[in-house]
Amino acid sequence: MSLDSLQELLAEVNAYPDGTDLLITAFYTSAHHYRRSTICTPFPSEVLAPLPGTKDKDFASLQRALAALPAVQSLLGGEDVLRNLPPTTLALLQWLLLHPTRRRHFSQATIGEMLRELPQRDSSMRGWRLPGFAGHNTPAVVLRAHEGYAQAPFPRGTVAYHGTHLENLHSILHTGLQNLSGTRLQRTGANFGAGIYLSTNYDTAFSFCQPCISWPLSRFGSKLRALLVCEVDLDRVDHTPSQSLPSATATAATASSAASDAASLTHHRHSDKDLPDTYLLVQRADALRLLYVLIYCDAATAAVPAAAAAGAAGGRRRVNLCTLMVVIYAGFLLAKGLLAALRQHRF
Repeated sequence: MSLDSLQELLAEVNAYPDGTDLLITAFYTSAHHYRRSTICTPFPSEVLAPLPGTKDKDFASLQRALAALPAVQSLLGGEDVLRNLPPTTLALLQWLLLHPTRRRHFSQATIGEMLRELPQRDSSMRGWRLPGFAGHNTPAVVLRAHEGYAQAPFPRGTVAYHGTHLENLHSILHTGLQNLSGTRLQRTGANFGAGIYLSTNYDTAFSFCQPCISWPLSRFGSKLRALLVCEVDLDRVDHTPSQSLPSATATAATASSAASDAASLTHHRHSDKDLPDTYLLVQRADALRLLYVLIYCDAATAAVPAAAAAGAAGGRRRVNLCTLMVVIYAGFLLAKGLLAALRQHRF
């Protein structure tokens, strides 16, 4: 790798350390999951050639390369840290962070910042409400998606949440939410028809967040959940002709007409069932925009500083030495007692 590329990579990690951790964690999780052959998309084919004589992805080499990655905090140490990485690992990191067609930037925000910013993305009066965080459903980390957030709000949009399994996050971050209903990648039912399911109710979406073992060096934790906060363009949500919604121009009249449109969207019929009040069913991926990724920690990263580890090892050595001395002394006392007993018996 050239010096310029190395410096660009280091600048990227320094500018977005939390985003770097998110991308590595999502990639690591998908690459180690039992469904990796179908969910690890995109795959770094530019870095890792298919297995000899086949078109199969070389996951063994990918896992070895990921295992050589240090924690993000170590990557911030400078060019020497990057230069000392194995060539495949360095190329993999460059592919993940600097790919020219899909560079993704995430930075940490506070819950308060998110709660203040989200109402600006809801112009539909559809009934979306700010989430009520309490205990287990409170995110440990809030990450703002720069690509989505930098764009102006949709003329007629609303905010909705999408709960997902962590192993799917790599694909979602790079290719967006996709309509996978009816395919082998569908993981939950499609009771109300085909499409991407979201909810304007935070708790409903959170119930679909499943914890998964993740990158052991992640600053977020080693067992995580993920929830996506999205903006939905209601003018690009598909509807049946008999129950289609008016355009943005038609809905500019009054608050009551906007509420009527919202009810029409809510009760729009899919297959033979009515969509619940808090659900949104979207067929078009371009009707969605990712605003935030919320991360929940079910197990903290077991990170022990080197000095502490050395101290612990020294402590173990001291304990073992003391134990040995006690055993020797006990043996000496036992031998002394036996010798005294023999002498007493003799006389």
